[in-house]
Amino acid sequence: MELQENTPLTLPLFQLNEQLENRDIESPDMQLSVNLTADLLANLCQNPAPEQSMSIPLEDYAVTDIEASFTAALNDGHQAQLILNHGPVLSAVLSPLGEEMLFVSPPVDMMPTFDLGLDDEDEEDEEMAKNS
Repeated sequence: MELQENTPLTLPLFQLNEQLENRDIESPDMQLSVNLTADLLANLCQNPAPEQSMSIPLEDYAVTDIEASFTAALNDGHQAQLILNHGPVLSAVLSPLGEEMLFVSPPVDMMPTFDLGLDDEDEEDEEMAKNS
């Protein structure tokens, strides 16, 4: 997964229950979207030690494509967080306020990549070699 500042990160969410393993990944109960700010990216660029995880509470996020049967559960509000495990592996958790249910995203292997501009210099060198 490539992460870039000021781009959205969208993860599918599924109700956490005994049918979770049998669910179709293409049919989530809802989608969680968050804009990748510099602060959020700084948190996501860590790799917790094995057997540890890191919780990143989300303040500014959107829940979209909500399955009709869950809209009432979300009406009283909700809170969301990203969970970063060793790997790094990223997942999301959304909990409706006042409800005894959780929604989780499938874990995503994540290795942040950064564009240091090194490829651009190589292309410029090749272009200069062709022109000389």
